[in-house]
Amino acid sequence: MPEATSDAFLSGHGVPVAPRDIETELIRLWGPAAERVGAPDQDNPTVTRVVLANLVVATRQANVGRLESVLEDVTSRFPCRAIVLTRSDEPGREVRAEISALCHLPAPGLPQVCSERIDLHAGPVASDLLPGAVRPLLEADLPFVLWWTDDPRSDDSLFRDLADECSRLILDLPDPNADPAALRLGLDASVTPHGRDTAWFGLTRWRELIAQFFDPPCHLDTLSRLASVTIRAVSPSQGRPPRLSVWLAGWLAGQLGWEPQGEPERAPGRLTASLQGPSGPISITLLTEVDSALESPRILETTLTTRTGDGPETFRLTRASAQASEVHIHIDSPSYCTLPRMVLAPDLDAAHRVAAALESSRIDPPFQRALPIAFWLLGA
Repeated sequence: MPEATSDAFLSGHGVPVAPRDIETELIRLWGPAAERVGAPDQDNPTVTRVVLANLVVATRQANVGRLESVLEDVTSRFPCRAIVLTRSDEPGREVRAEISALCHLPAPGLPQVCSERIDLHAGPVASDLLPGAVRPLLEADLPFVLWWTDDPRSDDSLFRDLADECSRLILDLPDPNADPAALRLGLDASVTPHGRDTAWFGLTRWRELIAQFFDPPCHLDTLSRLASVTIRAVSPSQGRPPRLSVWLAGWLAGQLGWEPQGEPERAPGRLTASLQGPSGPISITLLTEVDSALESPRILETTLTTRTGDGPETFRLTRASAQASEVHIHIDSPSYCTLPRMVLAPDLDAAHRVAAALESSRIDPPFQRALPIAFWLLGA
């Protein structure tokens, strides 16, 4: 095999290498162009190698195309050592390896910032070799983040082996039609106490807008009078309600101490559930429309109503259309300013959700409080 050049490596071309020689070959290919801790000072470096974490990505051959662009965007925001585990149908009991660099320009005139990517390929009879191949490649004293992109039950042993050692798990399953049992395993606190669902990070703006209804101290008591929540979403396919809707309902219920009552009722495009709050019963309704032109689900509207002696108050956030980034705010209450207004609430794409999961705190009490409610709503 001819010796690979640093130029090919830095341009992102995968360089085949024996797994035992990965570290040696990385040092050679980075060469004098990269700044490394302990290396001689350079006046004009060509690239700067940055590693903030070990990001282990578990995927299947069929998902590699989707992963490529997302991983490139993620590493541009969060430079790391990316170790990509690709499970394929190869018959041999061996692990194949390739190495490459992921580079971007932070600003004109500055050196490229580069992460390194290590691809490990294994077939069904070699899957048990992957944990042993990964461990020597983890940079010491840096977090080990596991980004799992398919049903963990499809390779339960590998999932549990890696999840047991990682400092954080990012579960990235299809929305809306991931099996609730897969979510249950992937987010089980006894297996992965720091696991998160990427769909959770798609709700940040909606959570902020809902919380702003009740931010002023004079309106805090309104929360105790909530009687119903309706969340309307649009999804590219029929089936279960999008996890965006489920997590938003779970967040409200978890933060306000609502307790599930009985079992949710499910019908095509509709889920209704009853909970008990501090001052009475609350109903939650999740409505789902279908738009096959969409790539992923979006929330269209949330409506919160209260119970009062003078009639219900209504707090509504409405997106003008499935494609719009603007959200209209409507309030119908005698104690609020009711002038309608509009704010921007663009959805986070897949790369920004994963990056947000990497950059967030490992301890997330709102997520932990929402988790059992979400499982209940999903029927997990």
